[in-house]
Amino acid sequence: MNLDEQVKRLIDGAPDAESRKSAIEIAPILQKAAETLPQTTYYICQSQQGESVVTTLRHHRQPDLEIKVIYAFTKTEDIRQFDGGSLANGSAVEVLVIQLLFYLLAFTEIDRVIFLNNSQNLDIGKEISRQSLEDSIFQKQNIANEQKLPPDIC
Repeated sequence: MNLDEQVKRLIDGAPDAESRKSAIEIAPILQKAAETLPQTTYYICQSQQGESVVTTLRHHRQPDLEIKVIYAFTKTEDIRQFDGGSLANGSAVEVLVIQLLFYLLAFTEIDRVIFLNNSQNLDIGKEISRQSLEDSIFQKQNIANEQKLPPDIC
């Protein structure tokens, strides 16, 4: 499913008019972020309870600094190989990239998604943070508000 179809699915799946309006507003930002990635679907690890596996990363010099991430893989085999198999206890679930980015915005306990696009080197990934998506949304809203102001405001 291409990105346009994924965006349409997100908007059509909104439960009510207000949610649909919000989905329409954020869709271009999600699509722009998704366009920076080589895949349109990824695999994430889910626990036996069906929840996405969230990994907490801590900085060794600043142990109070925590970042909560979801890893997204191009192949299910990568989950078993990643980090010595630490995620292998869960099951791999295929997720549309637009849906995954939407989850990042919706679930505030997740700080970022790390997309591991190279099966040959799972130590390098493309990171997309919730903060960067929120900043893009805020910037878009500010631009829209500026355009709505009458020219004789002063």
